[in-house]
Formats: sequence, C-alpha cells, structure tokens
Amino acid sequence: MEGAGMRVEEVLKQLLEKEQDSLTLMKKFVETESFSHDKDGINKLVGILKKAFEVFPVEIQEVVEQEVGNHLKIEWGQGPRQITILSHLDTVYPRGTLESMPFRFEEGKVYGPGVYDMKASYVMMYHLFNLLEEGSLPVDLKILWLLTSDEEVGSPHGKIHAMEEAARSEAVLVLEPSGHGGALKTARKGGGKFTVEVQGIAAHAGVNPEDGANAIEELCRQLIEITGFAAPSIGTTINIGEIKGGTLFNVVPELASAEVDVRVLEHEEGERVEQAFKNLSSFNTKTRLTVKGSMYRPPMPRSEETERLFHIASQVGKQLGLSLTEVTTGGGSDGNFAASAGAPVLDGLGVVGGYAHSPDEYLWLDSLAERTALLYGIILSLAQNR
Repeated sequence: MEGAGMRVEEVLKQLLEKEQDSLTLMKKFVETESFSHDKDGINKLVGILKKAFEVFPVEIQEVVEQEVGNHLKIEWGQGPRQITILSHLDTVYPRGTLESMPFRFEEGKVYGPGVYDMKASYVMMYHLFNLLEEGSLPVDLKILWLLTSDEEVGSPHGKIHAMEEAARSEAVLVLEPSGHGGALKTARKGGGKFTVEVQGIAAHAGVNPEDGANAIEELCRQLIEITGFAAPSIGTTINIGEIKGGTLFNVVPELASAEVDVRVLEHEEGERVEQAFKNLSSFNTKTRLTVKGSMYRPPMPRSEETERLFHIASQVGKQLGLSLTEVTTGGGSDGNFAASAGAPVLDGLGVVGGYAHSPDEYLWLDSLAERTALLYGIILSLAQNR
C-alpha cells in the first residue's frame, strides 16, 4: 500500500545484512578526496555521486560555482510538500591525506578522512532511496537532498541554498554526525570570527622607546577588554585563538594582531557582541586600531518545532531499541542557516563515531544501519503528519 512503508525493525535487519555493500560505497566516496579548497576534488566527488544516484528515479541538479566546488541537489518525488535533508561535500583534509590516513575497517570501526564527517551520510541516502523504491513515500511529498561544497569553511556560498530549500520545507533533517553516544543535536551555537589589528610605531627599545608606540601592549589591553564580552551563563564564549606581533626583542613592535572566535546561543547576543567589537577604540592614541569580521553563522535555537521533531525521532528510536538523547553543541552546521529561514530543524542524525577533523576520525559501522532506519522512520512519520 502506498505510503505504508516497511517496519523500521525490518529495515534495520535488512540494512545490517548489507554492511559489505555499505563499506564498498563508503570506500569509493572517502577515497575521492574533497578538501574545502580543492574545487577539482569536490567536483570529481559530485560526478561520482551523480553516477551512483542516477539509478534512482530522481532529479539531479549540479549547482555550478566559480570560486568553490559545485553544490549538488538530488530530488525524490514531485509533491508540493517538502522535507529537506542536508549533507556536505567538503572535508577538512587536504588532498594527499589518504596516504597517511587510508580508508580501513577494523574491529567494527571504519576509518578515513571525512568518513564520519560526513561521507557516511551519502551511504545512508543511497539506502534510503532504495527503501523509498518500495513505494513508501506519499505522492504529495518530495525529498530534497542538498549537499553543499563549503560547509567546513562556513558555507559562504552554500548557505543561500540551505536557506532557500529550508524556507520551502516542513522540516529539515541534518545528517551531520551524532553527539556523544548517538545524541541528536537540537540546538547549535552561532559563530563569529573577528580580527583585531594594531598599528603602532617602531623604535629602538633601549635608545628611544618613548618615540615608539607598542602594538603588542595595545593589543593585550584590547584582548582583556574583548574577553569581557563573554557571558558564559547564557552560552556566549570568547576564544583568543591566534596572536601575531613583533620582530625582535629589542624593537618596540609596530604591528600586532589577533584572531578571535565567538560563539552564541542567542541571536541577540550575536548582535551585542558584534556591536561591542565595533565600539572598540585605542587606549594608546599613538596606535591605530582596526577591527574586521562579523557573526558568520546564526544560532540554531531549540524551538517547540524542534522539540516535536525530537519527539518523533524518539518514538522511532524506541522501535529500534534506541534510547535517544539530545544535546546542544557549540559547533555549527548548515542546520544553523536552515533554522534562520524559519524551518524546524533536527540535526545530528548521522552516524555514531568520533574524533572528527583528526587523524583518528572513525564511525561504528553498525550505527550506519541504525541511523538510516531512524531517518527512514522519521520521514514516514512526518509524511503521515499533515
């Protein structure tokens, strides 16, 4: 019967029997390196994905970009109702990383650059489309799978597509890796990056220091001021991540700069901190202060609609023998942009594993079947909740 679908317990059993197929697919995707700044590598991955998914009754659109790799949209169904699923194509690993970090499967874990964050999501979607071929999706619903090419660098080009598709959607499901122990991500902090530069006056530290203006001293005073912008009790944090300055110990430094990371849980806090950076002024009037940057990713707050999505996921999880939890994370994703467009968002639906962005990145292979069955069940539940 159309729209009925398989029981998720049956789906899980079926997918666990396909683990070798999952490994074969995953290996192909992981061994196509796709560093954020490697346009050719990303576009090659796009080509491989198009070929892999053209076996399904889907519409595939490659969104061409000039400065970064191309994005990819894969659409199942033609109905007026839309559910958007988000993944990304890029990883943090430069081309050649495979030589020191090869794809491998050991003791239930799969390793490789980007395997956890988030190329396993492509395998999840492949299995999902296979399941949908059973006729389990109502004719009035379509699935739009968006893969952006620049998520790991803040989605400067991809965010508009995430926001546009989210604005058309009843729900957005994000296949970013899960939180600890498989937790779903119901809130994410927004992020900002600011650069503080000080132009001082060089002078001899022993002969005429009074003629100089110490850029490092001025920068230090500014950074003490900036750390005061933090409000940890409401989730606003400041991290001074990088400092540069000076040339020699016996020279009054002419230049100094710092890179500052900001994280906020509330949109109003982002506005407050951004304004505070704009209001900075020199303590030493002989120096010149320049501040660049902004809040580049809005927060993804936990809303009533998010709570509803988490409840649906929890109910599906129980059928699979999973006791799902939720978490708020300081890291960002394209889910932040989707939420800013007003769509209900549930994030962290991807595989269970750990050590993202490191040489030890891995996932538990059996979690791929569990999370695909969970995704399938959530979609069927949303399809029935008109």
